[in-house]
Parts: sequence; structure tokens; C-alpha cells
Amino acid sequence: MSGPAFTRLILVRHGRTEYNTANRLQGRIDIPLAGLGVRQAEAVAPVVAAMRPDAIICSPLVRAHRTASAIGAVCGLEPATDERLMEIDVGRWGGKSVAELRRDDPQFAASMASSADFRRPGGETGTEVMDRIADALEAIAAAHQGQRVVVVSHGFALRTGICRLLGGDYATSRTFGGLSNCSWSLMDRFSDQEAAARGLELKWRLRAYNCKAEVPA
Repeated sequence: MSGPAFTRLILVRHGRTEYNTANRLQGRIDIPLAGLGVRQAEAVAPVVAAMRPDAIICSPLVRAHRTASAIGAVCGLEPATDERLMEIDVGRWGGKSVAELRRDDPQFAASMASSADFRRPGGETGTEVMDRIADALEAIAAAHQGQRVVVVSHGFALRTGICRLLGGDYATSRTFGGLSNCSWSLMDRFSDQEAAARGLELKWRLRAYNCKAEVPA
């Protein structure tokens, strides 16, 4: 008898923080959810629970873990953490607003105006992040074959990781729309047998992207 045809990952970005509201780069800075972010997490939780997940895995940063915990409370699941799911390390740019960086840092303005990848000062490149996230998602899918797994991470990390699993590079990832706070996206990873039967070289499929739950005022 053949095994399950695919494994489904439910990819959730964390809820809003005060840094999100101020358009400040967070990176690895451990910023908690704002009040709105808590409400977003509570709103998306029953939506995700209706998908009947088998496990929840999240970035250890508090904004992601708090979001995962809200989902887990409804699903009856305890989140596990995986450091590979952390946001991009933006190095010395962490905590600064986009407006400040555009005004004060010529490297930032030049980098944002180019499709070429670059290293954030004292931090990571985009390619390093997308490879890290894609490797983590591959490992999670392999460890949970045939199951549904919630993965709670960060906007840049998830967007670029999704792109890498679909065969794209850093320049391609810039054509993807940004992920909203507490949005969810769905990716299926076909089993090797199913992919061979369908003649598929890429085993991943994007089923939904940047879906949002209504948040009470």
C-alpha cells in the first residue's frame, strides 16, 4: 500500500508588533506582540484549528512563539521551537526605521533599489535566509510525512523560503507580495512516489498565499 500523497505546511506569520507599526526593522530583536497582534493571533487560531493540524513548530522569538501558543491553545497542541525559523539577522540595521535608514545610510537605499542580494551589515544575506528556511521546511515535512503542520515564523523568512521551495532565487523573491501579520499560506510537499507518478521535478506546490482572518476592533 502506498503512503500519503502529500504533507501540508500551514505557514503563519506572527502578529503585529509595535516595531511593525513604526516600520522598524526587527530582525532578531525579541519584540513582543502589540495588543493588535494578540487579537490577530486569537482571530487566526480557530481558522488554523479548522485545518486539523497535527503539530505546531515556531521560531523561538517571542512574537512568533506567542502567536503559535494562541493557535496551540485552540488546537490542543503545544508548540515546539526551531531556531532555523528565526527572522533574517539585519545586523546593525535592527531597531532602525526604514525612513531613518533611507535618510542616513546610503548602503540601505542602494541595496533596496537593486535586485541583487547583499549582506546586511553584521547580519545575513537574503540567500542565506531563504536557504535556511527552505532547509527547515524540508526537514519538518520529512519528519511529519502525511501530516498537517503549522509553522509560525516571520515575514521575510517565510516569503523567501516559499520562493526557494518553488525554485526561485533572491531576485525572484522580491516579486512576491509581502506577508501580512498573522496571514497564513499553504504549501504541499508531494511524496517522492507521488511526484514521480505525476512527473514532477519540484515536489512543492503553493496552495494559498497571504490569507487573512478578520480581526475584531
